[in-house]
Amino acid sequence: MPLCIVSSRVANYDDSPMPASELLSRSAEVAVAGGESPTLAIGSRAAGKLWDLRWLLVWATAVVAFVVLVGVPTSRPQIFALICTGLIASTIGTERSWARVVVDFLPFYAILAIYDALRGSADTWFEPHALPQIHVDQWIFGGTVPTVRLQRALYTPGVAHVWDYAAFCVYMTHFIVPFVVAGVLWKYHHERFYRYTALFIGLTFAAFATYVIYPAVPPWMASQHGQIQPTAKIIDEMWTHIGLANGANVFSGAGHFANPVAAVPSLHAAYTMLIVLFFWKSAGKWRPLLALYPLAMGFTLVYAGEHYVIDILLGWGYAAAVFFIGSRLFDRFERKRAAGPEASVLTDAPAPAYADSTGG
Repeated sequence: MPLCIVSSRVANYDDSPMPASELLSRSAEVAVAGGESPTLAIGSRAAGKLWDLRWLLVWATAVVAFVVLVGVPTSRPQIFALICTGLIASTIGTERSWARVVVDFLPFYAILAIYDALRGSADTWFEPHALPQIHVDQWIFGGTVPTVRLQRALYTPGVAHVWDYAAFCVYMTHFIVPFVVAGVLWKYHHERFYRYTALFIGLTFAAFATYVIYPAVPPWMASQHGQIQPTAKIIDEMWTHIGLANGANVFSGAGHFANPVAAVPSLHAAYTMLIVLFFWKSAGKWRPLLALYPLAMGFTLVYAGEHYVIDILLGWGYAAAVFFIGSRLFDRFERKRAAGPEASVLTDAPAPAYADSTGG
């Protein structure tokens, strides 16, 4: 073999480890170049992709096993654990460190855990209000509370209709979708992850401040007290219909996932609107579908007896206020950070004196 060829091959040799998928992919290319079956080459590439996804497949298998053996995740710690372990599985073999998941999500979880602990005190200082929300809804809708009207038209005691299952699914997205969105942003748009979580936390505590000042009775509780016509707590009944009666003890207004008088504004409605506003510019042709989310959640909350219409409208208003004010503050912070210390040095420096071009 000519010496120049040997020297070239030695110069191009790299003894660094090669990822399994790349190794199998190159093997496939060699196979095709050598006249072997294209089917074998495609199989090699697929095997390489599967090998890279092996930890994600292990995670997905564990999630399915958890749901089958234990049930649907029914607490914030479980939901966060599933999302974070999935992100950690997706980082193995990549440039990102799994520790970054912990560093970014642990404060997010800890702040929301503080909110969960404080939420129980929403009715400590003031008596819960019932009549103002009823009167506003009656004024808007001509004398009848919409929850009562919707349940008379659509609800059948002891029977779960298709729309009842649909309402149940929409309702449950409140406990999952916001955190899945956070996970997706962390994975694919890391900078937007920080903005989203900051807005989410700001909205959560803005609502909490209102809960403390104005604890409010939801329709299902007002019905129990005889303040409006009889209504059913449909979400709790749906847990029984799907065979997971323990879910009502966690996710209902009486469970540890909610405070029954933390109703004005509706965070269920507020979170959906925040998601719509956050993704509106980038949604493109998906905007109509995105806009359906807060509408579907609003209908569900009113029909199921969880909130009055005024609660929904206030939730949307809170989300809009937090989004626009928070985004403005975040943009200002990012501009200052991008400018760096050099900007302040240039700003404070005296303006240079220029000689007159005429020599005078």
